[in-house]
Amino acid sequence: MAISDFFHSLDDRDCVRIVIMSKTQISDERKSEIIKTYAHFFNRQSQGYLNRRATALLTIDLNEILLPLGLTRNHWVILSCLWRQDGLPVTYIAKQVQQVGGTLTGVLDRMEKRKLIKRRRDRNDRRIWRVWLTDEGVQLIDLLPEKVESIWQKAFKDVGKHDQERFSSLVNKAINNLSPEHKRELPESAPLIPAQYAHILPPYSLGYRMKLLSLLMTRDCTEKIEPYNVTTSHWIVLCRLWQNDGVLTSEVGEFLEQIGGSLTGVLERMEERGLITRKQDKTDKRCSRIYLTSAGLELIEVLPQLAQSCLDDTLRNISNEDKEFFRSFLNQVISNFV
Repeated sequence: MAISDFFHSLDDRDCVRIVIMSKTQISDERKSEIIKTYAHFFNRQSQGYLNRRATALLTIDLNEILLPLGLTRNHWVILSCLWRQDGLPVTYIAKQVQQVGGTLTGVLDRMEKRKLIKRRRDRNDRRIWRVWLTDEGVQLIDLLPEKVESIWQKAFKDVGKHDQERFSSLVNKAINNLSPEHKRELPESAPLIPAQYAHILPPYSLGYRMKLLSLLMTRDCTEKIEPYNVTTSHWIVLCRLWQNDGVLTSEVGEFLEQIGGSLTGVLERMEERGLITRKQDKTDKRCSRIYLTSAGLELIEVLPQLAQSCLDDTLRNISNEDKEFFRSFLNQVISNFV
């Protein structure tokens, strides 16, 4: 059959499918070009990834201190705020917890049950509830800050004071780029807080601000990639598959866990959206591998550019020298943990 006769035999839907395929097929050369252009994402060396990785490591160590005491990260944030200024409104405390991805639901109830706090109505405005420390809540300041300080000693091993202050300033700039309205209203020091520990207590602590920056970057990125029906977790999985299609499911799980994420439900949703398929490993039936579909591969033309746009938003008006310092500082912190 002549080529012209072949095309005449097709109906309109077949022609549309052929046109779409011709437009969406991506050569290995083009894929390699994109991976090279955006190597910092694929090599896990973007400032956003490194900040998220370092934050996850800090959180692991913080949990190891808090959990034996029956406390959580949310408790740590709340206690730190109250040590700075007792009697804060519930609404203010909720905001500080929510800014780093937490929720106040049930937390104050449990803290009150443990006699760490008490809630009272405001004397001048009965609509406002305020939170006050009990003696037990106050006493924890003699225990927790010293333990948490050990995390920062570990994080800043072989890191000078000047570099710590420089990095802290850059984190503040990045936060301001993404959230100009952000401000901290509590006093930096307070009678309850030993001077040597004031810098490690939220909302002024570097760990709190790094977590806040991570969530602001995730929000910015989510807004940009949402029209393509993907999430930031999908983006991370796709980066791995664009580099090496057919990786083990367990490898992708470890990839996400390194930045505090979870594989739960992620692959199911990606499969439902036609981005990946999962197949049993040919040599080990207990394992499964993940493969890109054509739809998943096509997104390499779009998502890296959007991710770069998010990074540019974050690092706006920050010099190339400081960008590189930001990256090297986080790599040093990460290496101190792993």
